[in-house]
Amino acid sequence: MSLSLKHIPCPAGNKCTAFQCIFGHEKDNSKADGDSVSEPAKSDILSPPDQDRPNKRLKVDDASLKTQTGVAANGQTKQTKEEHKKPVLPQSATRSISPPPLKRKAAPSTTQTAENPAPSSSTTKNQTSALSGSKTTAMPKSKKAETLNPRLLKSSPASHEIRLKLLRLVHQEFKRLNEELKKSVTNQEKNLLLSDQDLIIRALDEEQACAIEKPAVYSNVMKNKVMQYKRMTAAQWKETRAKEKQDAQKKLKKDDMVDGEPKKIETGLTNAQEVQLLKRIVTPIDNMGHHGYVPTVPTEEQIKSALDGMEAGKGWEKCDRCQQRFQVFPGRREEDGALTTGGACKFHWGKTYIPEKQPGDKTRVPKRYHCCGEEVGDSAGCFTHEHHVFKASDPKRLAAVLNFAETPENAIAPTDRAVCFDCEMCYTVHGLELVRLTATSWPAGEDLLDVLVQPIGEILDLNSRFSGVWPEDLAGAESWSVNDDLKPAKGGEETGSEDGEVKSKKRKLKIVSSPEVARDLLFSLISPSTPLMGHGLENDLNAVRVVHPTIIDTVLLYPHRMGLPYRFGLKTLMSVHLNVKIQQETGPKMLGHDSGEDARAAGDLVRLRVMDVWNDLKRKGWRVVDGEITPPEGGGVLTEAFIENRFRLA
Repeated sequence: MSLSLKHIPCPAGNKCTAFQCIFGHEKDNSKADGDSVSEPAKSDILSPPDQDRPNKRLKVDDASLKTQTGVAANGQTKQTKEEHKKPVLPQSATRSISPPPLKRKAAPSTTQTAENPAPSSSTTKNQTSALSGSKTTAMPKSKKAETLNPRLLKSSPASHEIRLKLLRLVHQEFKRLNEELKKSVTNQEKNLLLSDQDLIIRALDEEQACAIEKPAVYSNVMKNKVMQYKRMTAAQWKETRAKEKQDAQKKLKKDDMVDGEPKKIETGLTNAQEVQLLKRIVTPIDNMGHHGYVPTVPTEEQIKSALDGMEAGKGWEKCDRCQQRFQVFPGRREEDGALTTGGACKFHWGKTYIPEKQPGDKTRVPKRYHCCGEEVGDSAGCFTHEHHVFKASDPKRLAAVLNFAETPENAIAPTDRAVCFDCEMCYTVHGLELVRLTATSWPAGEDLLDVLVQPIGEILDLNSRFSGVWPEDLAGAESWSVNDDLKPAKGGEETGSEDGEVKSKKRKLKIVSSPEVARDLLFSLISPSTPLMGHGLENDLNAVRVVHPTIIDTVLLYPHRMGLPYRFGLKTLMSVHLNVKIQQETGPKMLGHDSGEDARAAGDLVRLRVMDVWNDLKRKGWRVVDGEITPPEGGGVLTEAFIENRFRLA
């Protein structure tokens, strides 16, 4: 006589490997007759008492049974460790078969805590109605739902039990203060209240900050915080919340917009007179070769030396983004057509920054990345590209691809006009190459030239996030001809991000066949005496391979207090000196830089400095007489030493 325990569920469940198990399995239920459900499942009996479930299972027909058994089975798939330790309760042999669990996302609960875990998967109809009828505040969509459990850290200052205990104490005080504030708050002050999920996030933030910033005295600091909030009254909590709201609004305003109106630049001079004053602030680049400026055209011997070095290096470079060594193949590798080796490049595209600290806080704050907010050193990168890239800065090596050229004499170039210009670059097998060239008149700011440029080498990365040039721009651009106007078309097509949101209208640009053609177009607008201005001009001049004697670089006009190679960005200079925000479409799913905007911004900074120069001259007695800038009587001509001392580089 064989022993049969089919009325008792198998302890191993679906993982049972016995040949003919004496215990009951779901597959055995198909042999049983009847369609009623006699006893509740184990997961229903062992469920937490606060979950809204019916006390008894109701007898249902076949159609409704098929839709509900999936939910019941899914609810049994995930159990807590404590449930596994409890004795298995008997189930009826006449229980119906449950289909595979449905993959449904559980509705996030705002009252979820460590003592009351969230449901593992889908909820029943009764549970959904109970959750929707609760009085808790709905969690904002932008915040991720979290439980009252300490966040995982790279280095924990205490055991999980200690952290959890202190976290619960802080959360308990937050909840108490929030409940007391709710009793006395007015309709206008309801925004000071926190939802249940906000209270959890606030407690987690407090605990995590102490764990990261003060790990050596973590326990003492957390205990002091608990006592601090325990002694706090509802009125003090209200004042704290109001101050936090004000600080958040100020930070948002500081990050997203500029306070006040942009600074007006009024010199009272004509365009020609302003150009005349530019000669007083021209930057000589004869001794600036060690900072990237190229004062003379490289010789043939220097170019041959660079070519020999490149041949000996066999294409090995160091990635400009992840610092990995890789090999590059101009013209593609013969055996497989590859452009680079080393696989994909993983990197952080944002610059590093140091988060702001509270006044008096002397703790060390690690650097983080603007792109993802991660701490420096925590990960290799947050963005991946299929190619590694490099940047060549040696003038001899740049000349080996396309040699430099001095600005030729140009009789048709206006003498009463300066030119602002800006370039956008992309990564190719030759390093950084010119992909867009823009020039505007100064001080009028009119468009003179704006064209796309076909690079010499194969493109590895257009760097569209910053260059503003996207693959479709190059693919759809019409070729420029000698009969075409150098100015860009006024109209444009609406361009949007990957999520479909329309960002702005981009003008349709034409493309020239090489950087050399783009340089000839620039030469048609200027002469050696034409002031050429921009920001970080050594990069733009090297991209176009131009040696120009008359330049005005805003990096040098507004030097960093620590001197070169430290420098302020164009975006920072515009915000500080003119109260204007530029480059607002840089980052993920953005359009990138607009070289026309950057060129005009550099021109505005130069004009601001010209206004300062003219104000200094007027204080010395200089005046405009018959349209000419005239020195004071008996004062002679203005010495160059005065200008050099006035604008000496830091």
